[in-house]
Amino acid sequence: MLARTFVLKPIEIGMAPEQKVHSDDPAGTAPYRRTWVGIPVWLWVDQPTESTWGPISRTATYGGVTVSGTASVQSLTWTSGDGQSLSCGAGTPFDAAAMANQAAVDSPTCGFRYQHQSDGGTFTLSATSTWAVEWTGGGQSGRIAMPTTTTSTTVRVGELQSVNVSQDGDTFGG
Repeated sequence: MLARTFVLKPIEIGMAPEQKVHSDDPAGTAPYRRTWVGIPVWLWVDQPTESTWGPISRTATYGGVTVSGTASVQSLTWTSGDGQSLSCGAGTPFDAAAMANQAAVDSPTCGFRYQHQSDGGTFTLSATSTWAVEWTGGGQSGRIAMPTTTTSTTVRVGELQSVNVSQDGDTFGG
């Protein structure tokens, strides 16, 4: 009964690249996420609340027995949409101001790099939170697995290529 009182919600996805209209998009384009093959993608729980990350505690009395429980996320699994999957904690928010004019670096806690482009479409990145409730009451205790919560976003992944050219216009390498 106590477990039913927890209202668990999916996280808000924090991600670099951010969702925006890009400078090379036509007027009227809706905001979207875009990155490039091999560029670090940072992931984090954006603005966590007790309902999206925990802990969230409740106490109730049933038939004269008081039961207390605390729900929290036990694991967070990210899937990139291109076959990659990783589990990590709440992640580290990307600080665009602190990272300005610096080389791209991997997140210290949670992230990956796309290995191939999305071929004109998008990849669906998802975050699945696995919840559990730790409870005590009536001289007993235990753990109850709760339903997972999942949220997703889409990201376009392009590929950048370069060609080295000598001063006389010939390409290098062949």
